[in-house]
Amino acid sequence: MEPKTVILLLAIIAIFAGIYTIYASIKNKHKDYSHRKLKHRIIQNVLGVAGARIFYGFLGIGLVLFGLFMLFQFYVKPNLGNEYNNKTDQFTLVSKTLSTEDYTMTSSTTSTLKQLDITLSVIGEEKLKDYVSADFSNNYLNQIPEVVWKMKNLKRIDFTYNNITEIDLKQL
Repeated sequence: MEPKTVILLLAIIAIFAGIYTIYASIKNKHKDYSHRKLKHRIIQNVLGVAGARIFYGFLGIGLVLFGLFMLFQFYVKPNLGNEYNNKTDQFTLVSKTLSTEDYTMTSSTTSTLKQLDITLSVIGEEKLKDYVSADFSNNYLNQIPEVVWKMKNLKRIDFTYNNITEIDLKQL
C-alpha cells in the first residue's frame, strides 16, 4: 500500500474516532464501560464522572483536529500551488565585487524588508549605493518596494514569482 493511502486511512480513522469520542462524551457512554475497562475506571476515579466527560470531549476534539491536519498537509497543501508553498519574505542583496589577482570577494546580505528598514534607520541610506544585485524572487509582492528605487547602482534585479502588475516608469 502506498504511504499516501496509509496516511489517508489514518486520518480518516482519527477523524471518525474523534467524532465517536465526542459523541460518547456528550451522551456519557463512558460510564457504561467503567466497570469493565481499567482505563475508564482510573480516569473516572481521578477526574470524576464530569471530569471524565470533559477529558473524553477534548480527546475527541484533538483526534478530529489531528486527522484534519494530516489531510491538509498531505492532500490539500501540495495542491495549493507555488504561491502558497514557496512564498518567502526574504531577499538577497549583493554588494560590489572586489577583485585582485588572487581572489574575488563579494558581500551578500539576506534580509526582510522590515529588517532592512530598521538597518537603514540606524546606518542611513548611504549603504544602498553599495548594492549591485537584488533578488526578490518568491515573495509574491504586489509592487516594487520603495527601497529598490534608492539603490542607484543596481545592475541586476530579480522579481520572478511576484504579483507585480504595474511599474511606475517615472521612477525608472
